[in-house]
This record gives sequence, structure tokens and C-alpha cells, in this order.
Amino acid sequence: MKRSKLWVVLSLVLFFGAGVVAGIFVEKGILGRHTPSHKPPAPPSMERWAKDLGLTAEQQTKIQDIFKRNEVRIKTLRSDFFKHLDEIRAQLKSEIDAVLTPEQRIKQDAMIKKHIEERRKEYDRDRTRESHSGDPARKENANEKENDPEDRNPGSHRGGHPGFFPY
Repeated sequence: MKRSKLWVVLSLVLFFGAGVVAGIFVEKGILGRHTPSHKPPAPPSMERWAKDLGLTAEQQTKIQDIFKRNEVRIKTLRSDFFKHLDEIRAQLKSEIDAVLTPEQRIKQDAMIKKHIEERRKEYDRDRTRESHSGDPARKENANEKENDPEDRNPGSHRGGHPGFFPY
């Protein structure tokens, strides 16, 4: 009787362990490839707006003029925001560096470098996915992004949260 209880317990443990392993495999191996990016979707293009809203040529022209008039304000705001964010990060890093030993600062600099490299790889991987997407709307937005010089910087925080960690 004791021997059969032991086999039942061992079987249940093995079954549970196999389920955990299978769950991890499915999550990382299969679902991990198809999980959407954490970036918000890009806004629709003018062509998409015109088609979906049935805009006349006059309306399209007026809307394009509105965007052009406000483009400078948006770029200025974005530039100011990132300038101030960079200042805050530099101050934060300076304060943290004052607490760390020289050896810890070296390790921290290596961590920062590694983080930047990982973000650059993630950025490149996301850009590759967008350009190979079968969705025409996504392709329109990917083509628009290629023409946006501010979106080419993989170290930028556009499209994600800015974060305040010093890198």
C-alpha cells in the first residue's frame, strides 16, 4: 500500500513538473514570438483617413495644412521634453555615482552600455517585424516612420515610456 501511494505521489509530481515545463516552453517558445510589441500603434496615415472617413480633396488639403502648421510646435515640445529628460537623467546618474564606489561605477557603466545595446537590438528587431508585416496599414505606418528622422534613433524613447532610470 505504501509503495502505491509513493508511485501516485511521484506520478503527480512528475505530471505537475511536466506541465510547468510545457507551460514555460509554450510561453517563451511559441507565444513569445507572437506577443505584440509594448509600443502603442501608430496613428493612421492621411491615405487611411481619407479612405476610412471619405474625405474630399479639399478636406485632405486642410487637414494636411493643420498638421504642417502644428508640426513645429510638436517637434519643439518633443525636443524640449527629451532635453529636460536628459538633464534629469544626468543629475540622477550624478547623484547615484556619488553613492557608488569606483568599482561599482564601472559595473554600472557596463550595465548602462548593455541596456542601450539591448534596446538597440530590440528597436532593430521591431523595425524588421514592422517592415515584414502583412498588414497594409502597418506597412503604411512603417513607411511613414522611415521618413521621420526623429524615429531613427534607437536610443530615443519615442513610442515607449520615457523612464527616468539614468539610461
